[in-house]
Amino acid sequence: MESVRTIEDLAKRGFDVEVGIDMCGGDEEIYVEVLDAALEEGKEKLPLIRDCYERKDFERYGIEMHGLKNAMKSIGAITLSDAAKEQEFAVKENNLQLVDEKVESVLAQYQEVVDALEELMKNLA
Repeated sequence: MESVRTIEDLAKRGFDVEVGIDMCGGDEEIYVEVLDAALEEGKEKLPLIRDCYERKDFERYGIEMHGLKNAMKSIGAITLSDAAKEQEFAVKENNLQLVDEKVESVLAQYQEVVDALEELMKNLA
């Protein structure tokens, strides 16, 4: 996988960096701060989301997917944002088969985002 040394390298990992920067008022420094916050949140949320799913707490799972959708959109991780939206609406529609089919994919994508952000932050330090 491509290394992530600069925010521009995030594009190689599927981020729409321009969208992320635009969501931060066009300010790259703020974007980096938001990316760092997303990394820290991701470290907490990944195990929480898995736990919600495994305990079949779909109400909380849906809430977490709603938050993930918005958080990922704000950093330009549009593919993950869209996947989280699909999961959020699957819960709302009680389509638990779709939740079951896609949960591992969503969690894997989230892990990839967290890994990319972690690599970026180490290189920016």
